[in-house]
Amino acid sequence: MKIQELVFPTAWDVNAIFKRFEKENAATLVVEFPGAHYSTELPLFHYTRKLAFQFGFDVLSLEYGYQSARLKPEMNDQLIESIVTDLELAFNTLDIQKYKQVIFLSKSLGTCIAGLLDERLRMDVKHIFLTPIAKTIPFINEHNCLVVTGTEDPVFTETERSQISGARLLVIDGANHGLELQDAMKSLEVMIGILEQVDRYYAELSGEAEDQE
Repeated sequence: MKIQELVFPTAWDVNAIFKRFEKENAATLVVEFPGAHYSTELPLFHYTRKLAFQFGFDVLSLEYGYQSARLKPEMNDQLIESIVTDLELAFNTLDIQKYKQVIFLSKSLGTCIAGLLDERLRMDVKHIFLTPIAKTIPFINEHNCLVVTGTEDPVFTETERSQISGARLLVIDGANHGLELQDAMKSLEVMIGILEQVDRYYAELSGEAEDQE
């Protein structure tokens, strides 16, 4: 496997560094969109990335400009727009068209960013939304996607969950916004359950990619 660091300018006057994991002749690309304070090096991304490798997928791990600058800005529409604009410019320089299938794997703030970028790029993207936020609901309802959230997530409660239609929804009892429980061992069991769902989703999408050949 070839691992590359790709450097792109951002609105924060620093370069963002994307990490690309490439296998020869991969038909599918998984793009990882971090949360506001949840990087792609943390467990939810680390283990789903390993699953992607098992299926022979390429992976592109993103970083936002404010993260590169080590800033903690206010989370608002202006911030989201700046991030999406940066990513749109970056993606226009990447050779994405060579893939038969692209999967956006996103968490929290990243779920909204992934949905907006999908709109801008006008690509046929599949989505896995981990701990989405309210702004992501319209994008969830537009796609046959996998959504994972917890009953104790304060930013995506039963009110938000009731607005979802058509998606494959996994709601983990007692899990917080990090999809963790207070009990460490039970948190590991939760992680296994999430990976099983992602594994099934990847298997289905892998079959779709083969059908396109």
